[in-house]
Order: sequence, then C-alpha cells, then structure tokens
Amino acid sequence: MEEEKQKSFYALAKYPTYEILMEASLASSGAHQARLIEKFKKNKKYIRNQFLSMKIVFSILFTVLPVFSLIPYMQIADYIRQGVFTLNTIIFVSSFLFGIYLGMMLLYVLMFGMISTSSFMSGNAFQWLQTLPFSKRDLKKIGFMTLFRNLDLPMILLTLSFPLFMLFVTLNILIFLVTLLVSFVNVVFSFSFLVIIGEKLSFLFSESKGKSKKANVVRMLTMLGYFIIIFSTSFIIQGAMGAIDTFFVIFATSEPSITVNIFLSLIPILFAPGYLISLSTVPNQVPPALLFSTLIGFALFILLTWGIFRKARGALRNAISTEIKTEKVVERKPIQVKVKAITPIKAFLRKDLISTTRDIQSFMFIFFPIFYPLIMVLTLQGPILGEITSIEGILILWSIILGVYLIIPPMLVAGFLNLEESGASTVASLPVVPREQVKAKIILMMSIQGLSLVILSIVLTFLLNSFLVILLLLLTLPIAWTFILLMLEMKITLFGKMKYKYIAEELNKEHKIAKWILMIVSEAALYLIFLLIGSILISFFGMTIAIIILSIIGIIALSSLIYIFTKMFPKVEKMSKYETGGLLRNKPILGGVVLTVLYIIFLFLAGITVSLTLLPFMNMGILDNYVLILFLEFFFQFGFLAIFLLMIVPKGLKLPELTYSFKDYTEKIHLRPSKPIIRNILIGVGAFIIFSLVVLIGAMSLGHYVFDPRILIGNPNPIGAGFGGLGWFLFIIMLIPGIWEEIAYRGVIIPMLAKKYRIRTSLIISSIIFGFAHTFNIISYILIGVDPLNILFSVGFQVIYATILGFAFGYMYIKTKSLLPSIILHFLINSVGQLFLNTFIDDIFLAGVFLIGFVGVIPAILIVIFVKFAVKTENENYLIARA
Repeated sequence: MEEEKQKSFYALAKYPTYEILMEASLASSGAHQARLIEKFKKNKKYIRNQFLSMKIVFSILFTVLPVFSLIPYMQIADYIRQGVFTLNTIIFVSSFLFGIYLGMMLLYVLMFGMISTSSFMSGNAFQWLQTLPFSKRDLKKIGFMTLFRNLDLPMILLTLSFPLFMLFVTLNILIFLVTLLVSFVNVVFSFSFLVIIGEKLSFLFSESKGKSKKANVVRMLTMLGYFIIIFSTSFIIQGAMGAIDTFFVIFATSEPSITVNIFLSLIPILFAPGYLISLSTVPNQVPPALLFSTLIGFALFILLTWGIFRKARGALRNAISTEIKTEKVVERKPIQVKVKAITPIKAFLRKDLISTTRDIQSFMFIFFPIFYPLIMVLTLQGPILGEITSIEGILILWSIILGVYLIIPPMLVAGFLNLEESGASTVASLPVVPREQVKAKIILMMSIQGLSLVILSIVLTFLLNSFLVILLLLLTLPIAWTFILLMLEMKITLFGKMKYKYIAEELNKEHKIAKWILMIVSEAALYLIFLLIGSILISFFGMTIAIIILSIIGIIALSSLIYIFTKMFPKVEKMSKYETGGLLRNKPILGGVVLTVLYIIFLFLAGITVSLTLLPFMNMGILDNYVLILFLEFFFQFGFLAIFLLMIVPKGLKLPELTYSFKDYTEKIHLRPSKPIIRNILIGVGAFIIFSLVVLIGAMSLGHYVFDPRILIGNPNPIGAGFGGLGWFLFIIMLIPGIWEEIAYRGVIIPMLAKKYRIRTSLIISSIIFGFAHTFNIISYILIGVDPLNILFSVGFQVIYATILGFAFGYMYIKTKSLLPSIILHFLINSVGQLFLNTFIDDIFLAGVFLIGFVGVIPAILIVIFVKFAVKTENENYLIARA
C-alpha cells in the first residue's frame, strides 16, 4: 500500500514539474505570451518534449563524467604492477585523484542542476497542491518527488555509471560494491547540497524580496562569486586530472608518511571516500590503521550526508509551505521621498543591470562574456605558452585572442536584447526613445567585453612575462568592439525593423535560424579578414608597424559602425522625418564603398571555401591537378558573386532601388538584353580594338614588346608568372571581373549616384570607386611575395588607369542603356588584352607614361568619342527620369 502511494506521489509530481517549466517559458516570452500559449494549445506535448530533452542532455553529460576517473585508475594500476613507487605514495596520490573526481561530481550537479532547482525552490508551483486533501507530510513527499523527477535519470546514471565502469575495467566485485556505496552517498550529498543552495538562490532572486540597491549589489556579488568558484574550481580539477605523472614524481621524492594518510582519511568530505576507493584497489596491502581511519572518516561522511539531507528536506518544506505569518503593525513616521532625475541612458543602464541579476540565466550573459575567454585561453595554454618571440608564435597568440572574442558578441546581443522580450522589462508600453535604449546596451556590452579583455591580458602578461600582450590588447579592443556593433546592428536590422524606426525587440521573427546563421557567418568572415590582414602585416612589416596599421583599421571599422548606428537611430528631433532603410541608397557614395568591401569579402569567402574543400584531399594527389584547382576556384568565386549580386544586393541591401522581383532588378541595372543587340556587341568589340591599337603603339614606342600567343592558347602552368601562367584559362577566369564588376560598378552604383548627382558627376564618382576597388590587389601581391616597392608601383598605377577606364565603361553604359558593351569590353581587355600588355619597360618614368597614358587616358578618350558617334541618341538623363 505504501509503495503504491509513493508511486502515486511520483506520478503526481509530473504536474508541478511541467507547471514550473511552463511558467519559466511564459516569463521569458514577455509581450508574446499569447503566441506561446497558442503553441501550447497546438502541441500538447511541447512542455513534455522540452522536459525530456533537458533530461537526456544532462544524462549524457553525467554518464561521460566517470571517464575522468578511469584514466587515473589505469595509470595507477600500471604503477602498482611496475612497483616503481611505494605503497604510501600510490595510496596518497590515487586517493587524492579519486577525491577530485568526487568533487567533480558535486560541481557538475551544481552547475547543471542549479537553474532548475532554484526555480523549483520558489514554491509557486506547489501552491495549488495546498488546496487538495494532502497532509503536510504528503505535500513534502510530493515536493521531494517533484525535485527528484527533474533529475532522476541523470542522478541514477551518475550513481551507477562510475561503479559499472570500474566493474567493466577491473572485473572486481569488491571495487564495484565500494564504488557503488561511495557513489550513492556522494550523489545524495550533492543532491542535498544542491537543494540547500537552490533555496538560497531562489530567495536571492525572488522578485518580491530585495528590491533595494544594497540587495541588488549583494545578489550580483553572490552570483559572481558562485560562478567564479564553480568554473575556477572545475578548471583546477581538470588540470589536476591531467597531471597524474607530475603528482607521482613530486611525491616520490618527498613520500607522504602513514600519519599524513591517516589524518587525511579522517576528513569526511572528498578525502575519506577517495581513500576508501583507493584502498579497495589494493585490499591485501592495506595498513590496518589506515583502513580503520578511512572507515571512521567515511562513517562521518555518511552522518554529514544524513544531516544535510534532513536540512534539504526542511528547505523543501519551506518551499511548499504557504503559511502566512502575522506581523504586528507598527506605526511609522512619514518618509520624505525625493525624486532624483537621471538621464535616460543611466536609467536604461540601471534597468538592464538589475534585470540581469533577477535570475541565473540572465546573469550568465554577464558572467560568461567576462570569464569564458579567460577559461578558454587557459585551456589552450599549449599553443599560447610556447615561444612567442617568433612571428608564428605572435600570430598564434593574436589569432586565439581574436578568435575567442568571436563568441562573446552573439551571447551579449542575444542576452541584452532579449531582456526587452522578457517579463523582467516593463518599458514596452512606455514612450521609449530607441536611440537611448540601444546606446545604453552598447555601453554595457562594450564595457563587459573591455573588462574581459583587460582581465585576459593581465593574466597572459604574467603567464608569458611579455609586454607584447598589452600591445595586443590595444590592437584587439577596437576590433572586438567592431564585432559587437556588427552583431548588434545586424540583429536589430533583421529582427527589429519597422517602417519609421528600428526597435530593440524582436518584431520580425520569421526565418529566425537563417538570420542568425547569416549574422554568425558575417562575423566569422570579418574575423577572417582581420586575421588575414594582420597576418600579412605582421609577417611582412614587423610587429610595430602591424600594430599601428591594424589599430587604425580597427578604429576606422568601429567608427563606420558607429556612424551606421547614428543613421539607424536618429535623434528625437529628426525622428519625425526618418524612415528606416535606404541608408546606402540615400548615401550612394557610402553605398558604393560598402558594395566594394562586400564584393571583396565574398571573393575572400570563396577562396576560404575552396581551401576547405581541398583540405580533405591533401594526400590524394588531387592538388597536383592545377587545372582542376583553377576550375574549382572559378566556380566558387563565380557562384559566390552571383549570390551576392543577384540575390543579396537586390533583396537584402535593396540596391540600387526598391525592387520586388528579379525581373525588375535586371531592368533597373540594364542587365537584360536591349535592342539593338548587334550594335551593342559591335560597340564592345570596336572599343576593344581601339584599346588594343593604342596599347600596342605605346608598347612598341616606349618599351620592348614581345608577341607571345602562348599567353592565350598555352596550357595553364602554376610556375608561370601572373596571368602568363593561366594560358587558355584566361578566357574562363576573366568572366568573373568582366561580368560581376560591370554589374556592381556600372549596373548598381551608377543608378544609385544618378538619383542624387548629375550624370557626369555620377560617372566620375563611380570610376573613382572602381579604381579604389583595385587597391585590394595589394593582398594578392603580398601573398605571392612581391617586393613592397613594386607593389606600390603596380597597384598605384593600376588604380589610376582603372579609374580612367572606369569612366569610359560608365559612359558606354549610359549611352547604350545596356551592360552588354561594357561587359564585352571589360572581358576582352582582361583576357585578350594581356597579349598586348606583354611589354618590358626598364625606365620607371616611361612605364608610368605607358600605363597612365596608353592604357588609361588615350584609350578612354577615344572610346568615349567612338561611343558618342556610334550611339546617335543623346539621352544621358534617362536614369534620373526613370528614378
């Protein structure tokens, strides 16, 4: 009868368990509770599935934990067979390591069970049970079953996995029984300790208690101390588990006496259970005095566990009790209240800080970003604590520090912006100015990341004994802040865009996973770009120059994102005329620069993708096939740019205008074939003939021209210099700039500029942006090892003649109302034109005259004249008219 009653209590505990999970979900949904309730109605098993998922994850983690104990046991068993160390040393070290494992059990129970337990200990879910005909004793049992039901499977697995693993490894029944007893008592101790701590934290985070400033500070310091102790102790324990050989070497030279072992075995927590397990592995060699003291210590541990268990039951009784205590009414004197006005930003800062201390989950968004990078870097001490005086060591250190700070922005942005969605925030119905609201979050997030970086740098400075870390701090901080601002602005743009303003709350929740993937990929791409630039600068120019240049780049990137923030969130007096979106369209020069940077980023991502694709085939001989690699690079680059310019630009960036279909977009940029097609093709070919003749005349006049048809018809050869090693593949690879650069710089940028500037001005600006894009060729020259002076010469002149030719391309686009002629001309110059550029000029002045005059100025002038006479209709203002 009693057994059936206990089963009914366990079954009844399901309902308060589910109710607690449901209350937590509703509290986190904030203003969108109706949507969540509708989800509950549609899926009756929603809470059940959530509960089972959490239980399965905890079970897997607790099952894997005993592996930490098997590694030291197997090493200790080898030492016993070898007879290298004395019995006292083996017992001391093995007991110490088993005690560490038992401590890890306690820490894992606290870490993974604290959030749910503190929620259970609030007692809200048990109030309705008071209305049922249950005695206080039965209510207490139901409360215990409710708490146990949440962690029953993980606790059972944690209890049994360690003994079963030991039985499987040792095939020793005595060791199995001892470890089973120790594991059971330790799990009960950990569970009881969890209940007591959970009650304290539940009281600390109660909404109805501790609303004063002092209470908030105490709450924050308590949680900070809790997490510091948990994670630092866990880190120390894991480090100790990996230093078994070191322990034996240390204590072999200074062997612990039997007295020390007896004294430690009397300590009930961790030590006595550890000694009991250790003695069970050598039962025939145990000193009687040590066995007796160990049994006494373990008996004390059982008594201590029983006492803590009873205290935990008392805590459960307090949690499910709803008795109201009567208090005497004391007449109090009137209190004068002074209302002190503060700025809105300070008010938002205070609100966010207080809100994050109301529950453990929110507090994690402050704690993790501060200390997680330190924990991760200390975990990766191997590559960091090596020789950092070399270039490779510096790059490894910097890449790890920068990479660690990729993890923080998603955590901070998700945590602080979701505060506006939670029940802890009450500002949704107030006349909030989004600019001040988001600015407060930016200040808070940047402060947290800055504090994290300072702590990490101080620790690494002492570990490495190098001032280099401080320099890396100055370098990394603006870049780390850039990651945060990028993630924040993308999150608000994708989720909080309205017609006349942006908001911090999630409004547009469709395609949520895809949006987060886009945000994370964008951040990772920015990291790779910074890493590539930093690696090139450090490798070729040394640490000092690299730090200066990278700091400037980081400040420029950060300033650009701050400028975007000011445009997304205008001041109050400008909000009446503000409309979201269109920044890049309304600021076409900025739009052109952003388009250029994104163009380069997508090319870079294509290169990274090619490298990752080829990585598994390193040892298969595929990399010896140069043509195959060239085709892979072409397909990835062409495909990435197609996605960028045919999907992201019109649909995401909405450039050059708001379009609603792919057909509208192709018509806006004049990508669709326009009549007369034959005329447009002939204009492109005729312009190339003009270019070729001028270049050929200049080459023969100023230098030594070499006619080498192998440039165009030869087989691709990786040994060949520059384009000369591509051969016939030139006709394929040059489709990329011929098509996509024309779509970007003529098809998209010129219509954007034409809405704000005159046509002639638009042509000049677009050609300058086109020339600016060629500055990124510096990276390619550096990677292939070109001398810095030659890089400056080559890229400098290339920017000049590309700017001049860009004007001719743009004029051709304006006059013909089609991209086809400029695409043909651009493609032919980049491919067939290499045949006429095969010129050797020793004098740098004459080389400059050739590149600027005969490659840039003269062909551009003649092409403009040719197009002007070939296209008789003068209609340069058509773009403005259509806009």
